[in-house]
Amino acid sequence: MKSKLDAVKAANPILEIQLNLIELSQVFPDIPKILPTGTYDLETQRAVTEFQKKFNIPTTGKVDLITWNTLIKEHEKCLHCIRVPSSVSCFPASIAEYKRDDAGSLIYILQLILKDYRRKYKNYAEVHLTGIFDEQTEEAIKQFQKYSHLPVTGVLDRRTWNILNKINEACQLYE
Repeated sequence: MKSKLDAVKAANPILEIQLNLIELSQVFPDIPKILPTGTYDLETQRAVTEFQKKFNIPTTGKVDLITWNTLIKEHEKCLHCIRVPSSVSCFPASIAEYKRDDAGSLIYILQLILKDYRRKYKNYAEVHLTGIFDEQTEEAIKQFQKYSHLPVTGVLDRRTWNILNKINEACQLYE
């Protein structure tokens, strides 16, 4: 199933060139950052020229077959560096909630996330990495629930976990 972006790119190959160059510029800083306008403007031509220099292609500033194929190939090779990594689904379907004295990998992951919050936001409670849902973890969950306008229970339920993850993912964009 194609995404809307794939459909737009297919309808406008210049936009596809620009979007690929934008993503490649994240890996290769010598390729200038450009705006995706869908028009082959001077910025795009300059980015294509720098791309051609970088990959030892004749520097014409135009996208010929060699440039196109190299652009697509290099973009595919760099996707693992460009795109945000997939998240790990670790909240088991068979468990509705975690609470005091529960233990396991998910609690360890929870504590890592809470510890990272503490690093970013000074008003978050201290949490030690034990893998056990201890008093410290419970207090940190209560604090998170309060700040997130959730029912303050100190229990890690699916709703709390999902909001914790959404905020954590959003914070990753600003690091």
